[in-house]
Amino acid sequence: MKNIRRVLLVILFFSSSYTFSYEPDETEEIIVIASRIPTLASDVIGSVESISSEELEAQMVNSLEQIVRYIPGVSAHNESQYGRSLTEDVHIRGIHGGAIFLIDGIRISDSYTGYGRDTVDVDLLKKVEIMKGPSSVEYGSDGLAGTIAYFTKDPTDLVDDGKYLSITTNYIEKNKQEKVNLLAAYDKENTSGLIQLVNRSLEETKLHEDFSLKSNPMEGDQQSIFAKLNVSLSNENKLTFIADLQEWESEWAINSEKGFIYFPAPRSISSSSGDDEGLRERFSVTLEVSNQNSLYDAASLSYYAQETEQSQITIQNQVSFFGGMQAAPTPTMRIRDFDFNQSIDGFTFEAFKSIGNHQMVYGIDIEDTETERPRMLTEINLLTGIPTNIVDGEIYPNKTFPDSETKRKAVFFNDRFNFSDSSVLNIGFRYDDYELNVSPDILLTNANILNYQINNTEDSALSFKLGYLKDLSENLTGFIQYAEGFKAPDYESSNTVLTNYLYFYTVIPNPDLEPEESDTLEMGLRGSRDKDSWELALYQSEVNGFIHPEAIGFNRGLGIYQYQNAENVEIRGIEFDYERSLTEQLSLKLAIAISSGDLFEGNEKHPLPEVDPKELIFGLNWIPTNDKLSLQALLTLSGKSKENLEEVCLNNDCWPRVQTSGFALLDIFTSYVPNDNLGFRFAIENVTDKKYLRWASVSQLPANDSGLDLYGQNGRSISASFKYTF
Repeated sequence: MKNIRRVLLVILFFSSSYTFSYEPDETEEIIVIASRIPTLASDVIGSVESISSEELEAQMVNSLEQIVRYIPGVSAHNESQYGRSLTEDVHIRGIHGGAIFLIDGIRISDSYTGYGRDTVDVDLLKKVEIMKGPSSVEYGSDGLAGTIAYFTKDPTDLVDDGKYLSITTNYIEKNKQEKVNLLAAYDKENTSGLIQLVNRSLEETKLHEDFSLKSNPMEGDQQSIFAKLNVSLSNENKLTFIADLQEWESEWAINSEKGFIYFPAPRSISSSSGDDEGLRERFSVTLEVSNQNSLYDAASLSYYAQETEQSQITIQNQVSFFGGMQAAPTPTMRIRDFDFNQSIDGFTFEAFKSIGNHQMVYGIDIEDTETERPRMLTEINLLTGIPTNIVDGEIYPNKTFPDSETKRKAVFFNDRFNFSDSSVLNIGFRYDDYELNVSPDILLTNANILNYQINNTEDSALSFKLGYLKDLSENLTGFIQYAEGFKAPDYESSNTVLTNYLYFYTVIPNPDLEPEESDTLEMGLRGSRDKDSWELALYQSEVNGFIHPEAIGFNRGLGIYQYQNAENVEIRGIEFDYERSLTEQLSLKLAIAISSGDLFEGNEKHPLPEVDPKELIFGLNWIPTNDKLSLQALLTLSGKSKENLEEVCLNNDCWPRVQTSGFALLDIFTSYVPNDNLGFRFAIENVTDKKYLRWASVSQLPANDSGLDLYGQNGRSISASFKYTF
């Protein structure tokens, strides 16, 4: 099927006969993520969203969820684990967990159960680019649906007269966040550098007052240090050093865990408290060479290392009924410490070469990732002081997958060929070789009590992309693109193993998993005139070999579960963006996303739950002639969730899936800059104080979930910031 599509696309591209000469605006924004070749935004093939530092600052963005909130077709997936709330991942065009996250071209550590994706401080960023569509040709495994790339600030983005110094303070009502940001930069003849220090304190995000549950109380602190040094060795050679360090800690009162639990043994939890800690350290060095030769016009060589450590400690005070409800209760304490640690070391060589009408990028990526997930749970009898590490049918400490080393090696190539001044053909491919090597230990044995076989795995993948862009008239451009993505089975899906006799289940590894593969066909039109611009995109995506946990039988009275390649997914959608200057001071923006999807199981077809409801975003932006005051209003209209979705099945029972109603949100942002040194910003979010749930966060939950309200959003909230530039 893929080969047939490739041939048809090539025939279609070469059959076009339009010609038009168009000179692009050299001041136009440059996009990197789409092909790894810096390209004018109007010449990008496919759908890419770019969010500038000015937009991030104007909308007072502080998290991944806020980065994507006005991007149709992209939504943040909030999760609640162990009573905490977090941004687990994003959905891009209905595909959950199919995005690669990069910071300065380096993969960010994985998100795992109980941890989130908010491990990048937004204050460090000069822009964010989001590719909507498979990105494996550019960045390899996990690029089923796209890539989110963070780009950090450079000294030259800040310095005007050789130096720069600013301080910014910020307050957000909904989580009582107080933040201080100190930023300094300099630029001398052969060197330039910057350092940024960010400190914030915050509390839990308040839910709308009409929800029956309240957020678990939290007090947290986060600190980040970011430093970048550029050294010009010569006119052709430059070295860049980056150090990026972040720490965070949160103390929780986990009230949602309080109450009576009947199974597997009766116990009443009187209090539950949590202590979360995290650390992410990133270091990199890059050599950039710009002397032209037969192999390249410019090239870069990078080495990087990243270390992420996360821990969640929970302490529960309770009384347990070891002898049944007729016996006297025993006061006990549970201490749980679940960790997730991951280190990434990598090397990248990237070269750019122009030959005639060809703009080419090629190179190699080599990456080594080590992952571990130790878990510890102790229950202490407070009458006798005797501890036990056999709790609820599990032996602790344990690991539900072995310590794993993932090795990735890849070569990539991308060519933008200009047929004429009006048409471009883009061809790209990437070959990935990957290995998963495991190191079982005694902690894995404590979870693998039935001694299932754990295996190393290795495989390879070839990803292909073919795109064509043509100026159809002076104000109209069309593009069409076919792109492939894949996601290799990871340490969790390949080797998760756990047996619990009290809960009557066992999870067994599956070393024979095949990678998930996606292929997407996208067509679009892009137009512009003096006062307006617009883009229309239609796409169809298929995800084959969808990996998910599945009940596969019974043995020894245990239900057997295993990750398997099962369902295939098909998603279709349309997106439309429009911007218009109404006057010299007033402009509007309109964005629409409509999509649908199906999940195939054998001969049956079901609607895909992950697909977001219809969404429309309407914005007005007003900037007076003196540029001192600005006002932006953004209205988000979201449709209700689809009906007649499959039931949610958990623990051998099935319940109707939750449904969400449509909602309208109005956010207002304003700024006042009286001079070059002072700046004030103010925002009111959810002006009408709407109570609502976002579908991406609850799509996998049953309607009777007792903690459903914890996925709710906040009500009306104000934010304010002050910036002084010395």
